[in-house]
Amino acid sequence: MKYAFYVLVLFVLASCQYFETDKISSETFYQQEIKTISWNDVDQFPSFSSCQHISEKQASKICFENTLVSKIYAGFSSKHFVSTRAIKDTLWAAIAVSEKGNISLNTLQMDSLTSASFPELSTWVRQSIDSIPSLEPAHKRGVPVAVAFSLPIVLQTK
Repeated sequence: MKYAFYVLVLFVLASCQYFETDKISSETFYQQEIKTISWNDVDQFPSFSSCQHISEKQASKICFENTLVSKIYAGFSSKHFVSTRAIKDTLWAAIAVSEKGNISLNTLQMDSLTSASFPELSTWVRQSIDSIPSLEPAHKRGVPVAVAFSLPIVLQTK
């Protein structure tokens, strides 16, 4: 019995090393955390004031896209498109929203025929996007972040 007690005490003392926790430096923790973050996705999409009441992520994205498209097309409403032939083209606008909520046009891709038919079209698109007031930026883990995306703009004449 006496030997069993000494063996038990020895076992308890030897097993203390298994209960120790390893200290992780903040840099190591930061590097591990960075690897787990999906940088291609945001927690909250940019939003206009009319979309801020929507809490579901996908519905918020749809509201943002629809509001943005309607504001861009509203900028075209005062422009007069005159063409000698029917045009149906899709323009691709690379748009960026800064972490402060400012929206800007990075690039605009369009067909060369469309560009030749409407030489001022890229200026009109840029003016239309620049006239959009600032909005609530996207958030990732509660921090405002900049986002970039491509938006199709369908141009169709009769």
